[in-house]
Amino acid sequence: MGISFAGAIRWMVWPVVAVGVSACATRPDANSLTVGYEISEPYRKVTVITATDRQRDLASIGYTAKRSPRLQFERFTLAIPPAHKEPGKSQLQMQANSTQTYPIAGREAISGKDINITDDTIIYVHGYNYSFQESLFQIAGIVADGELREVPILFSWPSEGAATGYIADRDAATYARDDLVELLGHLKSRRSDANITLFGHSMGAWLVVEALRQLKLSGHEDVLRRISQVVLAAPDIDIDLFKRQVETIGPLARPIIVLNSTDDRALAISRRIGGFRVRMGSVGEDNAAVQEMIAKRAIRVIDLSMLPAPDRTNHNRFIKLAEILSRSGKRRKTFLENGLDDALLHLTFTKRMID
Repeated sequence: MGISFAGAIRWMVWPVVAVGVSACATRPDANSLTVGYEISEPYRKVTVITATDRQRDLASIGYTAKRSPRLQFERFTLAIPPAHKEPGKSQLQMQANSTQTYPIAGREAISGKDINITDDTIIYVHGYNYSFQESLFQIAGIVADGELREVPILFSWPSEGAATGYIADRDAATYARDDLVELLGHLKSRRSDANITLFGHSMGAWLVVEALRQLKLSGHEDVLRRISQVVLAAPDIDIDLFKRQVETIGPLARPIIVLNSTDDRALAISRRIGGFRVRMGSVGEDNAAVQEMIAKRAIRVIDLSMLPAPDRTNHNRFIKLAEILSRSGKRRKTFLENGLDDALLHLTFTKRMID
C-alpha cells in the first residue's frame, strides 16, 4: 500500500519541526522592538539599518510575514550588554538561541535616500524561519562580537518565521529578489568607492545568488562590480542549480566564499524535502562539481565542521566566526593552523584584523 500525499508531507515536514523546536524555545515577539532604553556604560551601541519588504503589523510595532510591494527602511539603535556567561554556555551559544534579545534604544523610519553611507558596508540576508526581530538581534550580536566597523544593513525578506513554512519561505525569497536587486543598485548609486560585502545565510544565500544572477541578466554589471565580496554561509541551494547560477553570473571581484559544514542537519532535512538532491552548504571540496568551480576561481570553500556549533542543527556555525576573528592574531593563527582555511582573512569585513 503506497503512502498518501498527506502522509508524505508529514514525513518530510516533521523533522523540520523537530529540529526547529529543539533549536529555539521561546521566540521574541514584536514587543521586543519597543523603544525604551538609554545607552550607558557598560552597554555598547550598535546601529543597524534595516531594509524589508515585509508589511507592517498595524496592530503592533513590528512586521509580519505578509509581502509589501515596496521596500521600507528603518534605523535601529540597540544596546548590547557586556560579555556575560551562564554556567556551561559561551556568549556565542546564548546569542545563537532565538530567545536572545537586546534593548532597543532608538528606531526611526527613513527612506532609501537617507542612507548616506560613508564607510564600507555589509548587507546581511537571513535564512529560512526567521522573524524580523530575530534577524535584527542576530546581526546586531554578530556586529558587536566581531567588532565590525562596516555599516550593517539587514535585508529582511518576508519569511514565515515558522518551522513548517519552508515552501512558503522559498516563494517569499523569490518574491524578495527584485527588492534585493533594488537595494544593491541604490547603494551603488550612493557612493562609488565604498566596499560592499554581501552575506547570505541558508535560504538567504539562495536569494543572494539569485539577485546576482538577475543583475547579470539585466545588464547591470556595474552593480556587480561594486560588490567587493560575496559570502554564503550554509547555502541551501541544490548544487547543480548553484553551478548553473555561478556560470551565468560569471567572474566577480573575488571568488564567492562558501562556508560549509558536512554535518549540517538542517541541510540534510532540506535535501530530503528537495528529492535528496545535494545542498551546496553540506558538501566538501572532494565533490567534482565543487572542484570544477574552485578551479575556475568562481568559489572558495571553507569547511567549518571543525568549529563547535551553537545549536543542534549545526547550521549556524558562521556565528562563531565573529568570536574567532575578533581574537588576537596569535590565537586566530592557531585556529587557522588547525584546519580553518586562511581564506577567512579575505573577508572584506575582517580585513582590518590581518596582522
